[in-house]
Amino acid sequence: MKRMLARQGCHADLVIGVTLPFSAHCWVQLGSTVLTDFLDLVQAYKTILVA
Repeated sequence: MKRMLARQGCHADLVIGVTLPFSAHCWVQLGSTVLTDFLDLVQAYKTILVA
């Protein structure tokens, strides 16, 4: 999704988050809008990297 958007001139972020007990997840986000997951899912994760 990030690459597809970049080809169209829209630069979204790949966000990586973690939660305890340890679990990691990543999603694509444009500004504050989560594009690839439900908001209630990603809210459980603490962002550790935005690329």
